[in-house]
Amino acid sequence: MWPFTKKTPVDDDTPATHTWFVSERTHSGNPMIVRADAAFRGRGGVAGYTHQVGIAVPLRKPEPNGLPSTEESEQLNIIEETIVGELESGRESMLVAVITTNGMREFVLYTKDPKKMQERFERWKELLVSHELQMMMQPDKEWDVYNRLV
Repeated sequence: MWPFTKKTPVDDDTPATHTWFVSERTHSGNPMIVRADAAFRGRGGVAGYTHQVGIAVPLRKPEPNGLPSTEESEQLNIIEETIVGELESGRESMLVAVITTNGMREFVLYTKDPKKMQERFERWKELLVSHELQMMMQPDKEWDVYNRLV
């Protein structure tokens, strides 16, 4: 009944919104930009999301400092929107950080369905043709990769 609505129950303790922060560092003498979701700080992971996924995108024409140009950043944003939009809508995976350095952008995610992640990745490689996509996946129940970034 108005003005009250029934809330859809959530089956895990993932944050409802992202709280991004950006830090600038160096890696191998070049700038490294890390954008990470602070909503996960100090949590030690989220139940069920036990596999860390890295989707790496080599830059086509990096600037001399290893970072993307404005034009290439726009292409990378489209890749990010495609990946995140699909994964987070089903709550099977979540983006927790984005790293840009040394001619590469990497999307750091955690998933609770590694098989489905692999299937989606194979489809994205065919769909997102502006850049090559590479993926690695590993168990990381304690979210060590994320914790090293924040």
